[in-house]
Amino acid sequence: MNLGGNTLSDIWVRWGALTKSLISTRIAVERERALWDDLEVTEKAELRLRTPVREAGLTVVDHVEALDDESTVLTATFVLSYALAEAAALNRLGIDFRAGLGVEEWGTRLLLDAGRTWSDVPEGLSGAVEVAVVRNLILHGQTEFDVQSCVRLATAGNISHAVGDPVVLDYAQVELYRGRLLDLLTVGGLGD
Repeated sequence: MNLGGNTLSDIWVRWGALTKSLISTRIAVERERALWDDLEVTEKAELRLRTPVREAGLTVVDHVEALDDESTVLTATFVLSYALAEAAALNRLGIDFRAGLGVEEWGTRLLLDAGRTWSDVPEGLSGAVEVAVVRNLILHGQTEFDVQSCVRLATAGNISHAVGDPVVLDYAQVELYRGRLLDLLTVGGLGD
């Protein structure tokens, strides 16, 4: 199977590398945070860290504050995971990724192709649509659920979010959403 130059096994290798990267990044961040928390320096706000790439550097306080914001690595992992899952499914179906289909469409087609239905997927269509909605909100810089997103969720049978609810993406949510994507791919016949 050709996935834009990648085989299905390539997709799973990339998925695994992304998983390892997320775990390793979390370990590195926790170790770095502990290093600066344990350092006995009285003027952390004045102490500057420099790298060859950035001469101006950051203060230790700014560095630790940046470490506390894990949204970039979580967002990247989540968005790339969705892209890999979507690419694998669309390729299996022979659909160009630029077709602009939502998970409701490509997921249903993938499941039908495998002789399965949404009822065979843990958390079903409702869970998959939640993943897609959160992905779309994040990609477009939204921090709250809007009317259109809530309508899409409700149409799929998901009433877990209301207009104005914050979009939350922490480690637990990324793990949950990636698990839902894996469930859909596995039931759809694309398991690794």
